[in-house]
Amino acid sequence: MRRETIRLSPRGKTIYQLLSLIVALLPLYAAGFIASALYQLSNQPLVGLVEAGVIERVTGHAFQLLILSGLVSAGLMMAGDGISVSSVIWLRRLWTGLVIVSVAASPLVVGAALDLAAAIALLLLLAASYRLGSRSVYLRAWQFGLLLIAVSLVAAQLFDGRALEALRSFLLQVAYPIAGLSVMFWLMRRYSRVEADWAADGLRIVTLLVFLAGGLISLGRLGLPALVSLGATPLIPLCFISLAGHSYRALSSRNENASLARHWIAAATLLWLVGGGFLGALSVQPAINLAMRGTDLAQAQDWLAGWVSLAIVLAFVNESASSLRGGNRRVTGYVPLWLIIFGVALASILLACRGLVQIYLRDVAAVDASAMPELLLPLTVVWIVCLLAVAAGVVTYALGFWLRRPRIVVVES
Repeated sequence: MRRETIRLSPRGKTIYQLLSLIVALLPLYAAGFIASALYQLSNQPLVGLVEAGVIERVTGHAFQLLILSGLVSAGLMMAGDGISVSSVIWLRRLWTGLVIVSVAASPLVVGAALDLAAAIALLLLLAASYRLGSRSVYLRAWQFGLLLIAVSLVAAQLFDGRALEALRSFLLQVAYPIAGLSVMFWLMRRYSRVEADWAADGLRIVTLLVFLAGGLISLGRLGLPALVSLGATPLIPLCFISLAGHSYRALSSRNENASLARHWIAAATLLWLVGGGFLGALSVQPAINLAMRGTDLAQAQDWLAGWVSLAIVLAFVNESASSLRGGNRRVTGYVPLWLIIFGVALASILLACRGLVQIYLRDVAAVDASAMPELLLPLTVVWIVCLLAVAAGVVTYALGFWLRRPRIVVVES
């Protein structure tokens, strides 16, 4: 296949290198969640090859680096000429070095050290971005989200038990999504005809709603008073319905943009409604939260929340790569989109079913935990098949991006 040649400024080339870094992390994350799922089988085929704890640590860190790399790239793109080319190049080198070292060290180094390194890098990036003379509402929301992420990563080292669980939920339900919202609304101005003032006001409103709803979901991991949980039950879905309404307006007034960014944003919105609006409202009920603890029902909620942020990152990669290449063309196709969307949705359903069966076997049938993998085997096999579809979509996405990579010629203007 003959590679297309495009002309980019040094800033544009640096952004494109960061997009390539994001795509390079995708297969690692896919391999990680498939390997983790294989440990749920009764015979555990990977026993003796690699420890389950190592796989979980590598997978979790690959996911974290994927999200953060997308957010860092988006922030540099949103900052535009407000940040110098030399600073962009320096930050790209810093972040790429951190990613390479973190990936190489994740099988050997405890997660706390890697989280602290990521937090320090984010704080350095925030310090550089705060020196900008003028900041848009998108950049301010991005900075707020990154600050929450950095604080959460540091605070997670100080707690354990239910407090640590709540902090991890806060990261998935509040910190990542708020930074992602800045990217989502920034993208709206590129794939739809919505007015700039409406997008800016909408971002402020939705950021507040997600902070409220996600905060309640996170506090639910600690156990909310009955009266508070009763009030939170209708409030949480309403917050996410309002978010979906803002997203729908942008999606329904689309322009001629040919990238698949709006499709990924639509997927993120649907996952938000299910994982945040539905499961989030259930999880704040004390009795339900207690039953969910330690089961795959809680994992289904976290899986959906994680893919909300990942879908926004993939939307950013699609739109930014298309914009940098010019020509208003798709960078990746529909095959990875449908494989990932349907795979994530079906895997979530199977995880929830596994969780419900686990609750029954544990609390009603009083089955010993060692016997559960064998009893859950049919659901586990179907769940792994769904994960294989997601992994196929992720690999297809990466291959499509890689095979269509252009040859970049750097020009000064």
